[in-house]
Amino acid sequence: FVFADRPPQSVVMESGNLKVRLDSRKVWNINRVEWEGELVGVDQIGAHYGTAYQIEGGKFFIGSGHDESGKKEKMTSIRFFIDDDHEVSCSKSMINAAVVGMEKESEIGDFKVKYKFFIDNNILHERVEITAVKDVAVNYLYPLMHPWSTRFSEYMGLGESGVKLNVKFKSDNTFPNRRYLEFGAFYDEKSGCGVAALKSAESGEKSLRRFLWDRSNYRKDYLCDYSHAVFPAGHTAVYTSHTAFFRETDKTKWQQQAVEI
Repeated sequence: FVFADRPPQSVVMESGNLKVRLDSRKVWNINRVEWEGELVGVDQIGAHYGTAYQIEGGKFFIGSGHDESGKKEKMTSIRFFIDDDHEVSCSKSMINAAVVGMEKESEIGDFKVKYKFFIDNNILHERVEITAVKDVAVNYLYPLMHPWSTRFSEYMGLGESGVKLNVKFKSDNTFPNRRYLEFGAFYDEKSGCGVAALKSAESGEKSLRRFLWDRSNYRKDYLCDYSHAVFPAGHTAVYTSHTAFFRETDKTKWQQQAVEI
């Protein structure tokens, strides 16, 4: 580890107008996102970022922040870096640079997971590499999860062959989308704040989907794969997410702005 002898409970990593917080209680996964000083990604006990899965026939999820099953994520290594991959010691609770990032390795149940993120030019880039140590019968695998704030009132998603989805959030605990949409954007009509994200697979995927969960405490955006399928022993799948942030006060133009950014 690159931690000091007594690491802080949280580390804030800041670049440009974007700030993320990582917490030890969430096994050093992202646990809060701010853009231009405003909260966009929530930090609640039950709101998890990172990677999680549920075995076929299982009741609980295993993974980042989830410990209901008794199987917690076990981190085996972590490093923080800035600019040209310059490693920095996490002896303080704030890291600020033109480029900031973190990478770690973990054991999540029967998976070995390598996760890396970095912020550059106000874009949050994430990559997760998942390898099974044995055959795993999966109910749902969520490689990348983001609980966005309930400040967001609308959603727009784009998929292949011109598929487009428009959603007005109701906070009714429903899933307005379970199809694969590579592009998804969230918009707050009161402030003009928006989040636009591309989620996809780099290799090893089976059948991608993208879940959107409309809850009263967050708008959850999941990349989903290996639904009701076996993830084979020794197999590796790699997934990525690229998230940009914008502001458009003209409600008639926000979707155009989201696509452009």
